[in-house]
Amino acid sequence: MDEHLRQPYEGQLIKFTNVVKGWQARWFILNPEIGTLEYYLSESDKHERARGSIQLAGAVISPSDEDSYTFTVSPAAGESYKLRATDTKDRQMWLNRLRVVAEMHTRAIAHNHPPLAPREHRTPGNNNAGNSHQVASAPPMGLAVLDAFTQVAEVLEEARRQHSALVTAIEDMPSYGTGMRCTEPNLLLLKATSQATLLCLDQCLGVLRTQHMSAPHHQPSPPVTSINTRLGSPSLHSSSPSLRVRTAPHSPTPGTTQGISAIPPSSLTGQPPAPLTSSALGDVLDITGNSRSSSITSVTPTSTPTPPLLQSSRAGASENSSEISDEDGPDGDGELGEVGDGQRSIIMHIISQLRLGMDLTRVTLPTFILERRSLLEMFADFLGHPDYFVRIGDAKTPEERIQQVVKWYLTSIHVGRNGSVAKKPYNPIIGEVFHCSWRIPRDSNTSSENTEASDGKPAEGKKSSYITIKFSAEQVSHHPPVSAFYFECPEKQLSINAHIWTKSKFMGMSVGVNLVGDITLVIGNVQESYSLAMPSAYARSILTEPWVELGGRVNISSPETGCQAVIVFHTKPFYGGKLHRVTAEVKNAAGLTLTRVQGEWDSVLEFNYANGVQENIDVNDIPMVCVKRLRPIAQQAPNESRRLWLDVSVALARGDVETATSHKRALEEMQRKEERERAARNAAFPTQLFSSPSTDHWVYNHLPSYAFTSCPVTTQSQ
Repeated sequence: MDEHLRQPYEGQLIKFTNVVKGWQARWFILNPEIGTLEYYLSESDKHERARGSIQLAGAVISPSDEDSYTFTVSPAAGESYKLRATDTKDRQMWLNRLRVVAEMHTRAIAHNHPPLAPREHRTPGNNNAGNSHQVASAPPMGLAVLDAFTQVAEVLEEARRQHSALVTAIEDMPSYGTGMRCTEPNLLLLKATSQATLLCLDQCLGVLRTQHMSAPHHQPSPPVTSINTRLGSPSLHSSSPSLRVRTAPHSPTPGTTQGISAIPPSSLTGQPPAPLTSSALGDVLDITGNSRSSSITSVTPTSTPTPPLLQSSRAGASENSSEISDEDGPDGDGELGEVGDGQRSIIMHIISQLRLGMDLTRVTLPTFILERRSLLEMFADFLGHPDYFVRIGDAKTPEERIQQVVKWYLTSIHVGRNGSVAKKPYNPIIGEVFHCSWRIPRDSNTSSENTEASDGKPAEGKKSSYITIKFSAEQVSHHPPVSAFYFECPEKQLSINAHIWTKSKFMGMSVGVNLVGDITLVIGNVQESYSLAMPSAYARSILTEPWVELGGRVNISSPETGCQAVIVFHTKPFYGGKLHRVTAEVKNAAGLTLTRVQGEWDSVLEFNYANGVQENIDVNDIPMVCVKRLRPIAQQAPNESRRLWLDVSVALARGDVETATSHKRALEEMQRKEERERAARNAAFPTQLFSSPSTDHWVYNHLPSYAFTSCPVTTQSQ
């Protein structure tokens, strides 16, 4: 690296800030020695602690095609940073320096795992003392395997040289004039895509080499005849983040893992999979991995496609005497586990048609990654521990209430996540609905399932032995995919009105999903409302064993009381760090800190209160006092989630991916057909449970009076 590039570089850039949804000037300092890009509020604050720091090792720096001033820094872990320079020349200066520093530190990492030397230069006795221990502990490699690794490394090295030549050729072009310029959007995109591809391939080779070196000694190496032959199925060893499996205490014991054997014939014969279709399968990767029982055996599945959606469903509450507990269904989904060779070839084919930062909303994902529940049901599972939710209504002061809101929020995130592998729920069909309820026993020592009368109602003159929470959800839009849902506890006058739509982004070896929308919690007896949000989700290691982490900043605030909380979900940094770390701070209206929280959202949370009291909560040890209740599938309307997706769920339960794919396509084609018919009539879809008083919000049609007067959404629409 040139000497002048080793010197720190600083200047002002405009940073896009999600907190205020706009651009703000920040002072940035690039430190080439440690490979970081730090930013401060202003130049005068640069001697104080930085407001943020970006690790450039493994980062991708790419210009934006929006204009000639904007560019993006995408670190190996965490969210991308959108920056804007003062002019084209300034942007190119930052791009050149950032790329050089990122490449230098990325190569420094590669020095710890150097590629194999050519075979003709290797001898059995040429190992030096420095690596003798490593060689002695490694399993023996056949010549075919060594040749394969060497050939792949040589091909990658040639690709690096070609990439360097490409970068040099582009940067040598003039930056102005009438001919081809170095700032052409297509050229800049080509450079960024080339660099990202090389980084992904390097990581893949490193994973393969590591897995082969850690394989048991007694297992012979498979024969490898060429670099086109698969180099084996890497199985993640115990240090893999995805192997941190924690079973929720209320979940049924998982059955035997279902092997995915019914992969498309094309992948078995070596032919490439079918090209991507325009089917608008959703882009949400499940951030919970839950595999609750589906009660799919109560109705015999049919071999015919589901009939057109019927516009009939329960418009009101989901409490019904015909509802039964959801804990008696069959075992949940088996773990997807390690991605098999056939499945990996399908994923590789999909990835080959994507580019860095591409929106995945309209990309059809393979059926074998689906779990047997709809996205609407996933939102219901995010209620978490309903007993923690109803305690919000029992709090006496605004400070106690926001503390209880934060405690419920943090202890609920883990509930839906029963498995370690990233799975994808069904993308709801427009008009699809889901209803359920919970019965929380007033006496925590008594189960809500055996304290009710035979008809599900309390005896005359007696108070019910349980507190009821009702849930209703509906898919109200297809493009963009918007899901609206509503919680209500009538006795405590608690309600949540929300709508969420998903934005996904391809990030090379991972997929990022942002859950965008509004979530409003209303406490009717004190006329308070709280605005909430959901963190972003990241599916990592999509070519090996996918695992999920959460990231981003979540603000919880009440305009009536002035209390607020900030929750930060930390993604694992490139070097060191812990998985699933979360921190939070709760403040009152005067700005005084009430509570500080730290820990891991899937294990132990430490609450430190202002009065010196400390409370540790292990979310896996919280007792589940009740489970959600649903009507049997035979009594559900045709457009209710479990009945609508019944054939797909049954096929997935027995590992028949081809049949599941066929039924899923039938549902998608039915949706497209009805959408074409509505377009021909110039008619909007008639939603059942939710309406949109404005263009940006969806409100439950049966809001109680206390929620209607307190909910900011309805207040703005009046």
